[in-house]
Amino acid sequence: MKRYLALITAFAAALALGGCSLPGEQQQDDDFAPSDSYADAEVTDVEEKVNYHWVIEPSISAENIIVFDGSQVNTDGDVNTMYQTIAVLCQNGLYGFIDYKGNIVVQPQYKYYYICSCGQIVLYNITDQKNDTREYCTLDDDGTVVDYVNEHESSKIEYYYDDGKIYYAREAEEWAVHEYTDKKTVVAAEATVDSLGNGEYDAVVPETPKYGVVKQDEIVLDFQYDDYYAPAYVGAGITGIALKKDGKWGYVNSGGDEIVSFKCDEIFSSYNGELADSQESGHPYLFSEEFVAVSMNYSFGYYNIDGSCMVKTNEFEQARPVHNGKAWVCSGGKWGVIRFGAAEEEEGITMTTTSTTTTTKPWSTTGSSATSETSASTKKTKATEPTYTDPVTDPVTDPVTDPVTDPVTDPTITDPIITDPVTDPVIPDVPAEY
Repeated sequence: MKRYLALITAFAAALALGGCSLPGEQQQDDDFAPSDSYADAEVTDVEEKVNYHWVIEPSISAENIIVFDGSQVNTDGDVNTMYQTIAVLCQNGLYGFIDYKGNIVVQPQYKYYYICSCGQIVLYNITDQKNDTREYCTLDDDGTVVDYVNEHESSKIEYYYDDGKIYYAREAEEWAVHEYTDKKTVVAAEATVDSLGNGEYDAVVPETPKYGVVKQDEIVLDFQYDDYYAPAYVGAGITGIALKKDGKWGYVNSGGDEIVSFKCDEIFSSYNGELADSQESGHPYLFSEEFVAVSMNYSFGYYNIDGSCMVKTNEFEQARPVHNGKAWVCSGGKWGVIRFGAAEEEEGITMTTTSTTTTTKPWSTTGSSATSETSASTKKTKATEPTYTDPVTDPVTDPVTDPVTDPVTDPTITDPIITDPVTDPVIPDVPAEY
């Protein structure tokens, strides 16, 4: 576990940047009807590998490959879709970008990373700690490597419930509490809320809060849960809601119906609604494209939004969210890409490297605050004269010689107990945005 302290520290350091665009309270339509245009999965015996095929066989050495489930991305705004097409590659404690064909788009040479609610993933180095000077690397909307980032207000929001009413507070509004009048399903903490007049309130939450699922001032699920992870912008009918009870996580829909029972573990390489992860705030992924990678007894598999096990939960050492039908997984200490549904003939194992260099001069983010709470208007922070070279075609040379089979959790359980039987439900289509 010690060798991952640097990774966790790097995640925490990303909190130095501000949050992203303001959420519209866990919104969008809760009702969801999957279509059947996505190709059906191939049926095989449950003892074999089922419901997926390899796009890239496990062959890439990395300490971690980080993918975001998209549940915190604002699909109503100006969306950068790089979170669906690029993963964060960690090698030798540094971060770069890799695509789903195994091409290293940006070499791992950045110490920190974070994701914006616009969908943009950002790599950066701190070049001058005192003056908060940084060098950035990200991709713009057309996939071009650029050296500036868009900054937004913090997107963090919390909900409270007291005496039949729902309230909310945003970090961007200095946690001022207001009554919540929308009709969407949210997860709220049980609290004591007092009126301050003029439509403002004060909320007192117990030191160890309990959470429940509420909708239009009605309790959908009682306040018996120790933690939660919910979508910020899309409805729970698309992503589900993750709740924690008795040390385990499960999934429910917006009506409170159980999708996956409470037998899942948190995943410390998942995005937790902050700019970084920590062992104090781990959680499982939410559904993306109606699939979710779950961890049980330190092994991974996949469920679909109907609650059917698509890949038994002792199949992989690590598994990541599904985007465009594909997902990064770790097997035998190496990383590869699987695909659900029909194979694409044009896909193959093609690996090229991009040699990325920068001419570094001091350049700073807006303001000197450690949290970068900017105005609501979008600002750009730009580097001075960085230079990115064109991609070269040398194959990946497998620089990490000591592959890690479980890069985050360092498990001691080698033989998982849970081996869910795999069903053969119809795999739905991939939504363009969710």
